Amino acid sequence: MTDANRTSPQSEPQTTSGVPASVIGVDLRPVVEGLNHPEGICWSPDEECLYAGGEGGELYRFRLDGSSCQTVAEIPGGSFLGLAVDGARSVYVCDVGNRCIQRVTADGAARQYGESIEYPNYPVFDSTGRLWVSDSGEWGTATGGVVRIERDGTTERVLDGLHFANGLAIHDDWLYVVESTWPRVSRVPLSGGTREPVVVLDKVVPDGIAFDLEGGMWIGCWQPNRVYRLAPDGELTIEVDDWSGVYAATPTNVAFAGPRLDVLVLASLATHSITACAPGQRGNPLQLPIGLG
Repeated sequence: MTDANRTSPQSEPQTTSGVPASVIGVDLRPVVEGLNHPEGICWSPDEECLYAGGEGGELYRFRLDGSSCQTVAEIPGGSFLGLAVDGARSVYVCDVGNRCIQRVTADGAARQYGESIEYPNYPVFDSTGRLWVSDSGEWGTATGGVVRIERDGTTERVLDGLHFANGLAIHDDWLYVVESTWPRVSRVPLSGGTREPVVVLDKVVPDGIAFDLEGGMWIGCWQPNRVYRLAPDGELTIEVDDWSGVYAATPTNVAFAGPRLDVLVLASLATHSITACAPGQRGNPLQLPIGLG
């Protein structure tokens, strides 16, 4: 457990493509532009491509170099937040507009997966193929929670009392959940048990999380345009800090991408862009279940 007030000193400024590294992080670059306020981002390793969602119910697919960008689905009434993929190239999207998870298959066909969820925000698969989904609740109240969708679609609420439940990640035998308005990251055993704080943050709005191979947790903060890394020993460092709001504005969900998972990709709800950087770490591979109902 740690406190976000403990941050490491910043190194001497360097430049990458003429932009101060002390402002934006190392090697930050645009991946694709022209999307409809993408909050969610995920990597599909089998296809070697990225998926992102739009606030108008658009599901985008594109390469890490920004090429081959296309809208593979557009769902009426939809508004997309977090996403996850399975081993059959289906994408599971949190559709807050239609209050459900949409399963979009490789041919672009979409149908509801599991039961209705009031405010689905982010999904993550465990090793058994169960899908865990944050249900945010109302902003500024402890009405958020987590639901679990079994392989057959059975849906159960398994966690309550969260302060705007947001990004999720699974590491070892724990489910990690962002509470945006606390602000903090908490965790609970996948088998059930007592929730405990992992890191308490100060004057930020955390949104998305992802783990690297060393067990470091990367935390995208919608405000103030920042990405942290929480090391396994509890040291918290600022890895991206764009005080200008130009180069890495409102980073929401974060994902490791590329054949070696050595690229960190940042979504941005308040812009039309996806950006990426070389974080100096490789991501922890996500679970890609097959044979789901």
